Amino acid sequence: MQINYYEETERIRIRDKILKDDDIRKAATNVVQKICTIKNMEYNEKTGSVLIEFQKETLPLEKLQSLIPMARKLQSKATFYTPNKKNEILSEIEKIGQAVGQW
Repeated sequence: MQINYYEETERIRIRDKILKDDDIRKAATNVVQKICTIKNMEYNEKTGSVLIEFQKETLPLEKLQSLIPMARKLQSKATFYTPNKKNEILSEIEKIGQAVGQW
């Protein structure tokens, strides 16, 4: 998974083949919308990337650190993605969403 963070322009681009799966992409972007205020979100089907423009002042960086262990677990499952792992990945995304919901 490739993640590019552009602080000056308040953008993050996430690129991974798992984002080509509609269910996984929707679940992941729903979690992102819980984390901070989104100005714009675009999906590029060709590259499997999502560009997120957000309001920097609404991004709780100190709280994001608590998500690192869950994000690592998700990434380890996504690294060698096969459709058989879809439910596991969706479950990990759901756990992250639940953690964000408890902030």
